[in-house]
Amino acid sequence: MKYLTATLGLVSIALAILYQATTVHSHVRSMDQKAQKDLFDYLIAKSDKTSLRKPQLKTYKYINCGVPSRDIANLTSLIFGPDPIVFPGVLYVQFAVTIHTLLDAPIKAVVLMEKRVGDSWLKIPCIGYIGSCEYDDLCQLLAQIGECPEPFVDAGVPCQCPFQQGQYALPQTEFDVEIPIFPAGDYHFRANLTNNDNSVGCAEIFATFA
Repeated sequence: MKYLTATLGLVSIALAILYQATTVHSHVRSMDQKAQKDLFDYLIAKSDKTSLRKPQLKTYKYINCGVPSRDIANLTSLIFGPDPIVFPGVLYVQFAVTIHTLLDAPIKAVVLMEKRVGDSWLKIPCIGYIGSCEYDDLCQLLAQIGECPEPFVDAGVPCQCPFQQGQYALPQTEFDVEIPIFPAGDYHFRANLTNNDNSVGCAEIFATFA
């Protein structure tokens, strides 16, 4: 998943909820893939039924659960592709974000991930860096990336703290997702980001995999 951390990390800072700290360093890549497999196995065990088909993202809906007039960052566009998205497979990500003032460490993120089981929502625990996790400072995680990936450089999009005030847009960028993460089912994601006592933003995504 080369470069996926940078994209989803910035999307989180821009209020997207999909950031789950997938590192691009080769020496921890196998650990990251193990965490993804452990999460997949956990979700399979909690599913009402299983399928041998590759999971496909059928639908998703993004909701801004913050207060745009007060938040430091506003995600103005978030697009995933192709349609349908199949894991393992290719994932396209495109987004635009406005940062209203200088944003620097610490950026705390509280991420909730849930799966519908029957008539209720099951909170998915934090497995590795994936799931319902709290990140004390996203800046520290983003610092592990080292040099910004080429798509970010070409688009003039920063991938490490501090984030300067301005408008940023990442054009459609392709990533390879090498293993399945979410088995079939309905999922709810929410991320709340803060910078000291200031709200960076809040975002929710409802997604259905089949």
